[in-house]
Amino acid sequence: MMPDITTTILLLFFGFGSGLFVGTAAGTAASFLIPGLTIVIGYSTHEAIGTSLAVDCIIGIVAGYTFIKNKYVNLKSAFLLVIAGIIGALIGSTFTAQAPEGSLNIAIGCFLLFIGYNFVRKGIKKNVDRVEKKIDFSFFRKHHLFSLLLLGGIIGGLSGFIGIGGSRMLSLILIFIMGYSLHQAVGTSLVMMIFIAGSGAINHGFQGEIVVPALLILGISAASGAYLGSHMANKINEERLARIVGIIIFILGSIIILKNFF
Repeated sequence: MMPDITTTILLLFFGFGSGLFVGTAAGTAASFLIPGLTIVIGYSTHEAIGTSLAVDCIIGIVAGYTFIKNKYVNLKSAFLLVIAGIIGALIGSTFTAQAPEGSLNIAIGCFLLFIGYNFVRKGIKKNVDRVEKKIDFSFFRKHHLFSLLLLGGIIGGLSGFIGIGGSRMLSLILIFIMGYSLHQAVGTSLVMMIFIAGSGAINHGFQGEIVVPALLILGISAASGAYLGSHMANKINEERLARIVGIIIFILGSIIILKNFF
C-alpha cells in the first residue's frame, strides 16, 4: 500500500535531506532516516534499518559515480577496502552481544564533534599538517596494500560489531592515516558504502524488513539529493569542502550523542 500524502511528503523530505547530506560528505543516511522513520512516521526499528541501508546503497551509487567520473576514486583501493570491510563486518557481527554500544557511541560522537569543530575552524590542510607533525604514518603509506586490507577489516569489524557508520570513520582514516585528499576520501567511502550497505540491505530484504513503497519514494528523493550534493562537492575547493564536511560531521556527532539519552 502506498503511503498517504502527509507520509509521502515526509519521506520526500527525509530522502532528499539524507541524499544531500551523504552525497556531499559521505557518512550514512541512517542518522536521519532511522529517527525519522521510527519516531515521526511509525515504522518498526528493523524496517527503518533495512530501508535506510537500501537508501544508503542508492546514494552510494549516484554520488559514488559522480566522484568516479571526476577521477577522485581509486577503484583498486576501493575494491580492497570493500573485500576487507565485508569480511570484517561478517566477523564483527558474530560478537555483537557484548558490545558496549552506549559508551562507545558517546566516545565516537565526542570524537566527531572535535573533528568537525577543527575542520570548520582550520580547514583540512592545517589539521592534516598538525597530525602529521605528531604521528608518523609513513609505514601505512609505504605498505599501501597491507594498510587498505587492515583498515578496511577494522572498519568493517567495528560496523558489524556495534553498528556504527563505517563510511564516516573510513573517510577520516583515509585522510589522516593514508594521506588521501578530502575529495578522494569522500569518493572512496561512498563507493565502499554501496557494497557494505547493499549487503546489509539484501539480508534485511530477505527477512521482509524493507518497506518497499517507502523505499521507492525515499530512493527517488535521496538520489536527487545525492546528485546535487555530490556535484556541489566536486566543484568547490578542498578547504571550503572541509568546512562543509566539518559542519556535517559536527551535526552527526551531536545526533549520535543525543540518541543515547532520548
